This record gives sequence, structure tokens and C-alpha cells, in this order.
Amino acid sequence: MLSILMPYRKQFFLLSVALIFFNSQIFSINLDSIACVDKVYEKNLKTVRLHPPEWESGYPVLDLNSDNYLLFNFDQIESPAENYYYTFVHCTYDWQPSNLMFFEYAEGFEENEILDYEESQSTFVPYTHFTLEIPNRDISLTKSGNYLLVVYTKSNDEIEVIVTKRFMVYENIVEVDGRINPCIASEYRKAYQKLDFTVFRKGINLYDAQSELKPVIIQNYQWNNSWFNIPYSYIDNDRISYEWDDKSCFDASNEFRYFSFNNLELNSERIENIEFKKPYYYISIVKDKSEMFAPYSSSQDINGSYVIRTNRFANKNFPEIQSEYAIVKFSLEYNTPINNADIYLYGDLTGYELNDDSKLQYNLETRSYEKLLFLKQGYYNYRYLLKDKDETKPPDHSFFEGSHQQTENNYLLLIYYREIGSSYDRLIYFSVFNSVN
Repeated sequence: MLSILMPYRKQFFLLSVALIFFNSQIFSINLDSIACVDKVYEKNLKTVRLHPPEWESGYPVLDLNSDNYLLFNFDQIESPAENYYYTFVHCTYDWQPSNLMFFEYAEGFEENEILDYEESQSTFVPYTHFTLEIPNRDISLTKSGNYLLVVYTKSNDEIEVIVTKRFMVYENIVEVDGRINPCIASEYRKAYQKLDFTVFRKGINLYDAQSELKPVIIQNYQWNNSWFNIPYSYIDNDRISYEWDDKSCFDASNEFRYFSFNNLELNSERIENIEFKKPYYYISIVKDKSEMFAPYSSSQDINGSYVIRTNRFANKNFPEIQSEYAIVKFSLEYNTPINNADIYLYGDLTGYELNDDSKLQYNLETRSYEKLLFLKQGYYNYRYLLKDKDETKPPDHSFFEGSHQQTENNYLLLIYYREIGSSYDRLIYFSVFNSVN
């Protein structure tokens, strides 16, 4: 089988998992060296999302034994629509490609084209909106576990990966009891939360619970501070408990900041100014301040996510293709620049990534950290995150936001199971625990 080396932006990948018939040749795609993370590699692809239908802030999780599906969608900005292809890769509990071959975890075609797309309606910024249902009539999934959606383009003898998105398929075969509790920690002015839980052994055969069960806890779908490899604290013939005073703790932080620009004619809440300079709208958000020493104030957020909405048309049933794009300015007032750390705009609006696209720059004239983002009309959550230039230190979620025990957070609990002799990690339990409800 012919293997080819293809450019993948700044990295090179030997692509092999699926057979691809292309220009009358068979190429092998090997995704072993692709990072199994949520990543967009093309600058002209915006609002890349994977969520349940009718629930934009929902999590990309599927029940293996249901007829439910996920909706993947994105916009290609200001250029003729390209041909996009996709495949799925099964992954281990800690997001490495698993040892399963395609036919062992899926039925259907390994390569498929995304054929569902529409042009935007009467927008100053033209774009093409692409949509894909997962699974669909061309491909279905037969195993539980972690999956990576890989979207790519083809040109001559080159294949370029442009998007990778994570999602999970679960089968609930164990009973779990869980609750959110305060976590003992000594760090100044920070409150911590933890998820204590007990797995009941009925339904699974366990010989070595420590190696066969792999719980993972995620706070508000933020993978960069999630907990893997959590040891159990107690075990007997009926149950396995995970309750620690000092392990798997999360900074409770604060409720996410928010803004909305559904309406481009009037300044809505937290919008300071709207101006149109052909071909773009320019939106300025009210200048933010540090909340480190502010008292807790309850607010209804969506835990870092966003939803697309517009009031541009009387018929508001198609926000995916009717919403306008705008250049949005964020400002965080701070008297002096911080020399030993970088400041990032954090949330689903930046893919929860800490990179140049989310990093703010300090403006000496305005004494503020500032950032411009190109965003689609909607309601957005965000926060400011500090990252010490010492790479050994984790990002600080509460330096600008404060930290409060009352903060409402979601905690996703995923329990993976690899029975002795098995070749993959099954996802045998999934649930969401809320720190307030």
C-alpha cells in the first residue's frame, strides 16, 4: 500500500487508517501522529461546533444504544465552497489513537464527503455554512469510547487535515452515586470544588479495579484542567469509592462573563458601541475590570459556551445562515502590564485554547489588555485567564475572576473500562453533576 507524506500546516503527518480512492490511486491515511484534540487549522473556518441538535451548549456525547445524533457545523468565510471529507478515529480514554481498525468500531464508508451546505443570506460577510450529522446513513459507530472527527481536503496528491473535534459514545452499564463537595485547599483567596463518587460493581467483572477502571472528570468541558487516572480511596465486594480531601480538586472560579450582539441596530446589555465600516460591523464590549476582590454575584451563564442568534430578519428560524459576522473588541482594564505572565481570552469562543489567537495585548494608552475577535452574532460566555510564563505552573482561572464556593459549575464524569484481555477502552458511564442543583 502506498504511503505518502502530506503537509498538515506546520506539521507533517503520515496519514494511514482509511483507504482513500483518489485520482484512481489508493492512498493510506495514518492518523497515528495526529493530536487527538479540538483544533481548527484553517483561518477561514469559523464557528466550528459539535453539539446535540437543538442544544448548542450541550456536550458532544452520544448514547451507543439510542437513535440520537450530534450536529457538526462550521462556516467557510468569504471564499467559494470547497469539498470537505471526514472520517472517525477511535481513541483511548486519554486521547491517543486506539489499536482498533476502522471496521472494528464503525460500519459504512471510511471516507465520506460533507454534502450539506448553504450560502449565507444577505450578510455583508459572505460565508458557506456546512452541516454534518453524526452518525448518519453513510457511517455508524459500533463501539463505545472516545472518538476523533477528522475533517480534511484533497488536492492532487495532497491531503490536508483542517479540523479535529472530540466526541464520546457511552453505554451506561454501571450505577454511580456522585455529589459535589467543597475541597480542602490552602491557596489564598481560592475556593475549590470536587466530585466525590462511588461506582457499584454490579454489571462488570473486575479483577484489578485500579488498572481496569479509568474515571475522568471534566469541569464545564474544559479539557485542559481535567483529571485523569484518579485512584480509588476505598473498595469492597460491592462498590469502589473515589473520595479525597486533596485530589481531583477544581478551582471553582466565578460565573463566566457574558455579552450578546443579536441586534446590530441597538446596543444590547454590555455592548458599548456598534459601528459599521464596510464590509464589517465593529462591536465594542463595555470595558471589563478585575473581579478578584469583588463579592460573589449570581448570574445565569452557560458555563463558557455560546449560542448563535440574530434579530436581523422577522423569520428567526435560520440563525446559522442569517447571522452576521463582526469584529468584536474586548478590553480588560489593568493599571500596569504583568511582566511574567500572559493574559488570554478563554471560553468556547476561542476553543478553550491558549495561543496567539486568544492572547490579549497590553495597550499603554488605554491601560488595558485588548483583543479583537471575528465572531458570529449570538450570546457568548468568556473569562480572562492568566498563564505564568513558567510552563510548569497551570493556568490561573481566578486571578482576574475571583473564586467562590457558590459558583455554579458542571462536572462531567466519564468512566472507562478496559477488561483484562480487551483491546480498547469502553465508556461505560457518563453523567453531568452540577455544583448547585
